[in-house]
Amino acid sequence: MFETAELLGPTEKSIIVQTRKGTNIKNTVEPEPGFRERRRYQAVFDKFGNNWGERKTATGVYNCAGHVWASRRASLHDPKQWRVILADDGYRLLPQGEDPFPADLVLYVNEEDNEILHVGQILELRKGLTTNSSRKPWVLSKLDDQSGEVMHWVEDVLYGKQGFSFKIEYWTDRAIERETHHER
Repeated sequence: MFETAELLGPTEKSIIVQTRKGTNIKNTVEPEPGFRERRRYQAVFDKFGNNWGERKTATGVYNCAGHVWASRRASLHDPKQWRVILADDGYRLLPQGEDPFPADLVLYVNEEDNEILHVGQILELRKGLTTNSSRKPWVLSKLDDQSGEVMHWVEDVLYGKQGFSFKIEYWTDRAIERETHHER
């Protein structure tokens, strides 16, 4: 029986994913979720997703990083390689005071070891509940490679509820905005 498995070779499927500089990024194309995985996702959504909007039900193939960097075609599992993508693709960390724009990225970073836990894409900046509240990012993300895509407020993620101490970073591939001074 084990000899047969050896003859089959690796059954993990992947595609070619490269950064703009040509660095190969390891990936897998995940299978579609089964009954158990769909039920698990639905339970998480029911428990934590009171303020979430579901864009797409449970699906396989890609995870959060595959959503933003591999066009929903594969899962990119190595957060160290996510940092390579950020560098090779010309992303920059937004400084305090520079607002993110739609299509910019939000990264959830573990404060203990600075590892990226999750990445999402900003859909829009929405006004808060009161007239005095500032605009907050509304994000599209995928919890894992067997979940659906959900839209949520930037801080409405599972990590705090799971005991992680994390920080939120905004990244963009837009050029640095230059102030222009016009003669009056």
